[in-house]
Amino acid sequence: MAEMVVSASALRVFFKDLANSTAEEQHRVVITRHGHKLVALVSQEDLEFLRKHKPQPTERPVPDPVPSQEAPYDPFIGAEHPGEVPTSEIERVYRETEGTDDEYLRGWRSVAAQVLKERTGRVPG
Repeated sequence: MAEMVVSASALRVFFKDLANSTAEEQHRVVITRHGHKLVALVSQEDLEFLRKHKPQPTERPVPDPVPSQEAPYDPFIGAEHPGEVPTSEIERVYRETEGTDDEYLRGWRSVAAQVLKERTGRVPG
């Protein structure tokens, strides 16, 4: 079992892969924003353990999310492994993540550059 630390941006880009890793291999994912730990993604087995050994102090219903008038722009929605994404989407996310210092996103960009070179014959610039 491994514990990974990823940024909120990386979570949006790689949610499918991280969720599968958590479910299949019992990995735990700590999500950060601006270097501060926010929440964790844990397997169903870990959640059951928490429910049994650390129950909620009160049974309060989870509030419904407040609907926003306009959904905020999120450049990472729909982005997955670059090999599974249309070329135009890879190029868009690649542009949006330029200059990132997030290690996970830099790895994604490296794979994306290889995929774009294979598909288009050119390296993104």
